[in-house]
Amino acid sequence: MKFNEVDFAKVPAFDQFARRLKALHPTFVSVKAGKEFDVDIYRIYVKEANSPRLPVDISEYLLQNLDQNSHSCESSYTMGLITQLDNVIQTALGS
Repeated sequence: MKFNEVDFAKVPAFDQFARRLKALHPTFVSVKAGKEFDVDIYRIYVKEANSPRLPVDISEYLLQNLDQNSHSCESSYTMGLITQLDNVIQTALGS
C-alpha cells in the first residue's frame, strides 16, 4: 500500500484521535498523517521523544462515524465508537 500524506486538518475526527492518544499515552504526539485511498485507511504516525515513529492505522469509516456523530457524549453509541478508537490506539502502541 502507498500512503499519500495529508494534513491533520483533512483527517476526519483528528481532534478526537489526538485527545484519546493523549489520554491513553500522554507522552506520544502525532507527527504525520497519510491516507491509503484504495482501502480507505488513514495512517497517523505518532512518537515519543527520542523514539522512532509508530503507525496507527484507522479505518476511514470509524473516523467518519466519530466526526459525524450527533449523539451525546454519554450515549452508548458514542461510547462504543470511543472504545473502538481506544482499541485501535492500544493495539498499535502495545497497550
